Amino acid sequence: MRRLGLPAARDALAPWLIAGQTLVLLGSSGAGKSTLTNTLTASDAQLTAGVRSGDERGRHTTTVRSLHRTPEGACIIDTPGLRTLRLDTDEAALVGAFDDIASLALHCRFRDCRHADEPGCAVRAGVAPERLRNFHKLQREARRDTLNAVERKQQVQQWKARGREARLRMAAKGR
Repeated sequence: MRRLGLPAARDALAPWLIAGQTLVLLGSSGAGKSTLTNTLTASDAQLTAGVRSGDERGRHTTTVRSLHRTPEGACIIDTPGLRTLRLDTDEAALVGAFDDIASLALHCRFRDCRHADEPGCAVRAGVAPERLRNFHKLQREARRDTLNAVERKQQVQQWKARGREARLRMAAKGR
């Protein structure tokens, strides 16, 4: 078991690491929640595992919730990895959270601009690429949440078919 030193995380969370406060760590499996717990509690209480050699992603280790106390008196709840997080909003509310994108979109060359690769896109010119990627990702998630079970199944089948086609094309190129 190897514990990473994360003094920057401890410093960033210092305002909440006081007696009477409870922090809950949520995230994907292998994201480092237990490593952070160990860092914040100055202990090796939580079992951690190294990253996988193939893709350098963390491994699922924690299987139950557990409560830990920091030296400052705060409590940390370490949780197992989450499989999915779902938006608690719709596309209209999402636009409100990205009001900078909505206001810039009024200046795009085309009214139906998707802010992807269209010429004259004011959004791409005025917003950081990471923010626009996040906006697009959240839009896709919001749309996916409006699908019924049959539509979701059709979408999965469509993506599987595209994946098969791509693998076949790649195999044909390798010959």
